Amino acid sequence: MRKRTLGTASALTLMLGLAGCTNTKSTSEVTTEATAEVSTEAVTTKDEETKAPEKTTEVKDTSEVTEEATTKEEATEDTSEDVTEDETTLETDTSEDAPTEEVPTTVIGQVEESTEAPTEAPTEAPTEASTEAPTEAPTEAPTQAPVFDGNLHGRDIRVVNWYEGDEEMEPRNQYEMDRWTYTNKIQKDHNFTIHFDNIGGWGESYTLQISSSITAGEPIGQVMELDSAWVAGFMNNAMLVPLDTLPSLDLTNPKWNTGVLEATRINGHIYGISAGHEPRGGIFFNKRLLQEAGYGADDLYDFQKNGTWTWSKFEEVLKACTRDRDGDGQVDTWGMVNFAPDYYSIAVYASGAQYVTKDANGHFVSQMNSKEVLEALSWANDMWQKYAEPQPADTDWDYFKACFNRGEAAMRVTEEYAKAEISYILEDDWGFVMFPCRDGGQLIAVEKESVFAIPSSYGPVEANEIAYAFDLYTNPVPGYENSDVWKEDYRPMYEDSRAVDETLHRMRYGLIVNRMHPFVTGFDDVIDYYFFESMATGMETPAEAINARKSAVKKLIKNQNATLDAAPTAADFTWNQYK
Repeated sequence: MRKRTLGTASALTLMLGLAGCTNTKSTSEVTTEATAEVSTEAVTTKDEETKAPEKTTEVKDTSEVTEEATTKEEATEDTSEDVTEDETTLETDTSEDAPTEEVPTTVIGQVEESTEAPTEAPTEAPTEASTEAPTEAPTEAPTQAPVFDGNLHGRDIRVVNWYEGDEEMEPRNQYEMDRWTYTNKIQKDHNFTIHFDNIGGWGESYTLQISSSITAGEPIGQVMELDSAWVAGFMNNAMLVPLDTLPSLDLTNPKWNTGVLEATRINGHIYGISAGHEPRGGIFFNKRLLQEAGYGADDLYDFQKNGTWTWSKFEEVLKACTRDRDGDGQVDTWGMVNFAPDYYSIAVYASGAQYVTKDANGHFVSQMNSKEVLEALSWANDMWQKYAEPQPADTDWDYFKACFNRGEAAMRVTEEYAKAEISYILEDDWGFVMFPCRDGGQLIAVEKESVFAIPSSYGPVEANEIAYAFDLYTNPVPGYENSDVWKEDYRPMYEDSRAVDETLHRMRYGLIVNRMHPFVTGFDDVIDYYFFESMATGMETPAEAINARKSAVKKLIKNQNATLDAAPTAADFTWNQYK
């Protein structure tokens, strides 16, 4: 489903305690006043916790899972050596979190020039249900399909989010008129209403409203939009309906984002969905500075189109744009200026590497110690040290925004939604391309989708009807199934058509990787702002930064897997446990 906003903010971790969750700062909102230090052995929790309302039930945090927690499959002990930049071959972490067989790739293949929606959805709904499940389902087992005739009997479907509600707006074009007609038709034909409500807040203030309402048996929304970093906390506490058990949902439909399906697949069941692909990580570039460095204004688009937009070409452009313009021995314009967490992470994912993957059993596996992650971080760090504009004295953490908008750097690596910080502010002409690929590789779109879920307060009949309505709403408008009409929402914010028709098109229909690490509770508290800043400032090499946090990451993943292993399967799931 096309997002109803320019994009979501960067990930926060949902740490559900007695009151629901504790708040962590978005990496895009880290202030200079932050003084927290990263523990190299374990994740620290906040000193203060809020008291839960009387009606709420205790919610478990993965940090409370002991190392003695029973897992379904024991792994081997960690015998890997610390990583070094000098190693030519570096084995993937052989800790007890490492897979015992080949890890499935998380990159989704799709023909680049296709004008049709992605078709990478699985051919079958996941069936890896626990072998320990009883052979006969209980009376309210979700595997027993409710009898349903498509009549929702006046059900009101409230979809909650933190950024935008329904607004009375006149249709701006024929598509919006047809969308309005279709939405009204399905509501009339199936006897339901659906609306989107902004319940306010971000992080703790948002997730606390949701978790408290679920435990009280009165969910604030029938469908909830969640940032990917919040999903694990809800799954850990059995607050989400296993969507693959609902007869009204066909999760093999290509409209569903398969990266989200895989990330939310636990014990063979899927707890979150998202329709479509939202363009995310890429590079904004200043056309004037490129021309002054000897390139054409649109050369980066040409490199992207002809397959030469690689690490080597990126460095060539960075070097040419890092210039002493007046001959005083000081650099006047830089190759790039960035927020360190955005830059390093996009570089890793665009290389095809992942911080976290899943093994064949659905367990999370750390790849922080892998050769691919170290290579990508080492290369990215080398580019930063040579060509990135350093933070000027007496400036705030977000100095990079003003520096780019003043024309001091040729490129800025960030999320696509940052166009709102550039459009109408940067006086020079600008464009947007994907992050370059490894030499000899292919360009990979880096995405981070919001997740939609249904509270487990509802029984199977109610959940099936809610899912039916949401499925109808997310279907393409008849006549627009293979249309590029989605591009019209982006055009007003871009100065040239190539950004939309080439870059955003390729991000939507080309090779795509979905960031898996936010689905591990607490991961962003360890691999956080200070992890990336320590490399950017030269305090640690990439190998040193990884090794310093290796044990903490290992413990996080072990606890997350143990918690999810203990989660109910479809056969023993208590659907209305909070009702």
